[in-house]
Amino acid sequence: MGSASRHAANAITALRIVLTPVFVWCVLRGSAGGARWPAALVFTLIAVSDFIDGRIARRLGAAGAVGQALDHAADITFLLVSLGLYVALGAAPWWVPASIAAAFAVYVADSLRRSGARRHLIGSRIGHLGGICNYVLVGVLVGNVTLDLQWLPPWLMRALFALVPLYSGASIASRWSGAQRAAMWAAERADRRSG
Repeated sequence: MGSASRHAANAITALRIVLTPVFVWCVLRGSAGGARWPAALVFTLIAVSDFIDGRIARRLGAAGAVGQALDHAADITFLLVSLGLYVALGAAPWWVPASIAAAFAVYVADSLRRSGARRHLIGSRIGHLGGICNYVLVGVLVGNVTLDLQWLPPWLMRALFALVPLYSGASIASRWSGAQRAAMWAAERADRRSG
């Protein structure tokens, strides 16, 4: 396998980082009366890149800690920047990106604590589902606000926003309870060794 093949997935992930400011520009341009469809196109490219980069890395046998870290950095950058933009536009409450940032911070801290010297990120099913929900929420905002489709009424948008701290909190709680269990098991093992 050539060098270019090994780095294809990371290049796709890096594209997500490069497209994030383009997405911001497109949303701002659309909100100022310019063409709105480019924001939807760029969002689609970003979402597709998130869907395929890991699959390509695994297929080429190039999956690794660097690619995983780059993927998560690209995801959190896009999500916080795009949701922060919708907060600034008055379309989303501030606690939506704040909840996501808190869950991501706990994810990174817990992964680093648990992985020891190997220093890699340890995912969870709840966190993965939360990430998908976060992308869906940005897509809904693109359609509802940027494209001005207004397909979801305000009460339903409020319900979607209210879900974010719930699943972010569930992700944090699952890591906290896992850390508590691990500490309890370690204490029990230490007691058995000393006893």
